[in-house]
Amino acid sequence: VVIVLIPPLALIFLVLGTIFLGIATPTEGGAMGSVGALIMAAAKGRLTLDVVKQALASTTRLSSFVLFILIGARVFSLTFYGVNGHIWVEHLLTSLPGGETGFLIGVNILVFVLAFFLDFFELAFIIVPLLAPAADKLGIDLIWFGVLLGVNMQTSFMHPPFGFALFYLRSVAA
Repeated sequence: VVIVLIPPLALIFLVLGTIFLGIATPTEGGAMGSVGALIMAAAKGRLTLDVVKQALASTTRLSSFVLFILIGARVFSLTFYGVNGHIWVEHLLTSLPGGETGFLIGVNILVFVLAFFLDFFELAFIIVPLLAPAADKLGIDLIWFGVLLGVNMQTSFMHPPFGFALFYLRSVAA
């Protein structure tokens, strides 16, 4: 039992322990965890060239998806700003009835509904840059506004129709 438990516990300490002790940043801890997992897989004889090729292909595909989303969001933002859409949206959002409270309620309802159809990344890179200037103009603290939107956007992982957390939990439970 001890032989089976020590490697995973060492890997957990390698990642979380170094972060909590202040030895490494979260990025460095993640890198050490990756190297530790590679060493554990090699020690068990599960690290073959085919597995490495498959992991590289999967990582490349996922990274290209995320990069494509970021490029698309940037193109959208530049086009939107080019036609002064941000001024229109800012005027629309700052003139909502209820002032700051009406703005926050309206924005949270909008983000909640959009989270039914868009993932966290799309909301963060397309919607937030449109909302932040209006929040700033209304005098809302942008740090707390970001926290509020972040918590609200987390719901996109938890509710249908595209609740990714539901799919993850289903795959674990099955």
